[in-house]
Amino acid sequence: MTARLIAEYGGIALGLSLAFWGLFHQLIVGGAATIFRNVSEHEARLFVMSWVAQGGFMTFAGLLPALLLLFHNSVDPAVRTVIGVTGLALILLAGHVLLTGFRTHVRPVRIGAIFELIFGFYLLTLLILF
Repeated sequence: MTARLIAEYGGIALGLSLAFWGLFHQLIVGGAATIFRNVSEHEARLFVMSWVAQGGFMTFAGLLPALLLLFHNSVDPAVRTVIGVTGLALILLAGHVLLTGFRTHVRPVRIGAIFELIFGFYLLTLLILF
């Protein structure tokens, strides 16, 4: 096996892990919404919407590169473009979570931000090295 192939398999595994975490993130939104007491209905809906949107983004950002690496390879220019854009988007979203109060967020949000940061840097490293 070549180093590029091993790196692609690693990208597939990390992408699927992020996708499953995003799905889990969406499934636990009801329990997460009950953490905050004395919030209005509008604030609760806004919280649920943002929680589901972040989980959906993580699922999509994990599945898209993983499936492209599975069915194509990292040499294809279209795959390289998707890898670069997705990696940058993941790093930006993780940076946003870190800047908006990493310590004050609930644990699933912090874990998701760490997943996003790791996978984002992995994708950009894959893009640069191969």
